Formats: sequence, structure tokens, C-alpha cells
Amino acid sequence: MTLRSTFHNENSAEGRVYLPTTGNLEPARIEWDTTGRIERIIRLDTRANDLSIILPGFIDEHVHGAQGHDVMEATIESWEAISYGLAKHGVTGFLATTISALASELQEVMECARNYPRHPQSNWLGLHWEGPYIDPAFKGAQPAEAVRPVDLREIETLLSGRTDDMVPVRLMTLAPNLPLSGKLTQWLTARGIHVNLGHTGAGQEETMAAVKNGADGITHLFNGMVGLHHRQPGIVGTALTEDSLWLELITDGIHIHPEVVRLVFHAAASRVILVTDGISATDCLPGQHKLGKWFVNVDENSARLEDGTLAGSVLTPDQSVRNLLRWGIPMRQIVHSWCEAPALRFGLTGLGRIERGYFADLVELDSEYRVLRTFKRGQTIASP
Repeated sequence: MTLRSTFHNENSAEGRVYLPTTGNLEPARIEWDTTGRIERIIRLDTRANDLSIILPGFIDEHVHGAQGHDVMEATIESWEAISYGLAKHGVTGFLATTISALASELQEVMECARNYPRHPQSNWLGLHWEGPYIDPAFKGAQPAEAVRPVDLREIETLLSGRTDDMVPVRLMTLAPNLPLSGKLTQWLTARGIHVNLGHTGAGQEETMAAVKNGADGITHLFNGMVGLHHRQPGIVGTALTEDSLWLELITDGIHIHPEVVRLVFHAAASRVILVTDGISATDCLPGQHKLGKWFVNVDENSARLEDGTLAGSVLTPDQSVRNLLRWGIPMRQIVHSWCEAPALRFGLTGLGRIERGYFADLVELDSEYRVLRTFKRGQTIASP
């Protein structure tokens, strides 16, 4: 079935719009002003079934690359390619995510962030440092030679020039069972940087100590950490029951079994933040692709080291939506976790919802939830 073009002028759109007031797709027209802020949402009296679907744009807080490029390349050109590659899959906001690396390499990332162009249609929201202060026993695909103990002097030097306007480091993943991790967590949160716990052998007590120090999230729940045990809840059990923690989930059906995904939504739907953990191989042919300066083996569905260890993913947000719908997760929960939750977590005013006063950051999809167009502040930034 051919869908009608719904964006028929530069300041409005019609389609089956996800409305947060109902949690459903409703025929409606969205109208926005010249700055891209939504002015009106008008319900349409129609039963037409050839309207495309309009959701809020996706926000990915954990993604390493796309279209053959990696964040650690630390060039404007590579980041712009990643930005466009993600926009093709409905991403209107993302955190460029590092891996554990030498201080000199992280400094190059910081310099790239300082120089990266800022404009209203940019979907780049800042940085997520994944490492280098993680547990070597749970490093996953992180390079062993770059994983190291917490170094407060190093982090102060690397972030010394940081301001919210210049270098928005919004998130850092660290292991709470490392010495000095508590002080580092306090230092980061005092400066407005959120802390995820991950790549760690931490148990319940260490996890709760980190929460008391200000940590508020878990990096790719179940992966890179001790599993759940009925007599030792560990970090996973604590995360499922601790209301102050946001929970990253990778929903490719490989990192976590669909039934476990359903369990997490059943236990903590309001705190789930969906992520891809996508790498440079996203939208590329199978073969060897970069993760940082290392290479991983990629097939049609996954990325792995030689020993079979998962090394990020080739998941896209629209594929995640298709997976979740197939697994029986309600649309309300999917939209909350891909759009509303990350906006709430990072205080991204005007993002994450289709509502009057919010920006027209939108993704238009066909009836099978494949992306047709992506809009940032009412302007097209990708049309696959």
C-alpha cells in the first residue's frame, strides 16, 4: 500500500500521530512555528488507513558509530557521517559514545567536541564516556590495554575546560567496585555529569553505595556485569528494584532474550532507556569493522570479537521498535523509553514528546515502522 505524503508544507504534518495524552496513534495534524516549536495538534475526523505514522524522534544515549565511522576517529567529518547515519533511522538526539582509550585519544575526542558545529538541526547532544575506569574482569569488548584504575587527576585534566555550552559531557560509565569510584562519582555529579554503572563485578552493597554517591543509571543492563541470582541480587537485582536508576536496554534479541526484555518492562517500565550500543558497522555489509581503533567481526545481526564476545551492536532504533512490538511491548512504553525517558533524564527541555510547546523533532514511518523521514525542529534532516 502506498502511503500519502504527510508533510505537505514546511510548517505542518498529518498522519497517525502518537499522542502522549492517549498513548495511541491518532489521526492528527501537527502545526509548528518558524522556530520549529509545536503550536497546535488538531485531531482529524478520518478513518483513512493510508496515513503514515508519526512518532517523537528517537534519542540514543549510547552509540559508538554508524555508516563505517567511529566516534573515536574524532573528526568533524566522521561525526557528521555518524549523525546523518543515525538520522536515517529516526534519531533526533544522540550521545557520541567513547570506549576505553589512552588519555591522549580521549583528549582528541574532547577537542572534536569543542569544535563540532552547533546548529538548531544538529542531532548531536554531547558525549558519553564508556570507560576507561571499568572492571578488567568485565571489560567485554573494551580494549584491555586502555582499561585502568580511577585516576582523579587525569579526569580533572581532561574535563578541566568543560562547560555545558562548550563540551557537554553528559554521561560517564564506570565500575563502582573500583577504588576511588565513589569520589569520582561525586566529582562528576557535582558538575552535572550523569553516572552509569557498568562493566563491573559489583554486588548489591557496592551498587547502593554508588547510588548514594549520585549514580543514576545502568549501562546495558545484564551485559558486562554479574548476572541475577536468587540469593545474590547483585547489580542486576538492585537495578530492577532501585527506583532512582535508569536502565539501558539493547533490544536486538541477541544481547537480551525477548522474555527477559518483557520481564524488565514488567518490573520497571518507567525507568527503561532504550539504546542501540551501535558501532561503525551499522548500515554496512558484514565483515570486519572498527570499534575504536580495533576491529570486530560483524555478520547480518551482531558484532563480536574473535572469542565470540559481543562488541556493541548493529541495531537501529526503528528495528528496535519493530522487535518490541513483535514481543508484545505496548507502544506507550516504547515511545517513553526511546523518547521521553532520555529527555527527562538529561533535562532536554522541549524534546521527547509531541505536544504543544515542544520542538517538532519527529520521525515519519510507514505501516511496517520503516523510516520515511526524520525532522529536527520541523526541518528534514534525513530522508532514507
